[in-house]
Amino acid sequence: MEYIPEAGDIVISKAGHDTGRAHIVLANAGSMALIADGKRRLVSAPKSKNVKHLRKVGSALKESIQNGSVTDKEIREVLKQINGGC
Repeated sequence: MEYIPEAGDIVISKAGHDTGRAHIVLANAGSMALIADGKRRLVSAPKSKNVKHLRKVGSALKESIQNGSVTDKEIREVLKQINGGC
C-alpha cells in the first residue's frame, strides 16, 4: 500500500540530496507532496517531492497548515528534535 501524505505529516526523505532529513508536508499534489523544513526549504517556496521517496514518522501543526498560518520558525522548532538540532 502506497503512502498518501496529508498536511502536517512529518516525513523523512529516502532519496535525493536531502536523504535522511526531516520535513513537514504542506500539501498533497497527487503522487507529489509539497514539503518544507523551515530552513533550506521555506513555506513560501516548498519542494515538490515524489511520495515514494518519503517515509512518515509523525505529524504536527496540522491545524496551522490547514489555516495557512504556519511559519518557518514553527516548522524548525518541530523538526529540531528529529534533525538533531540542525
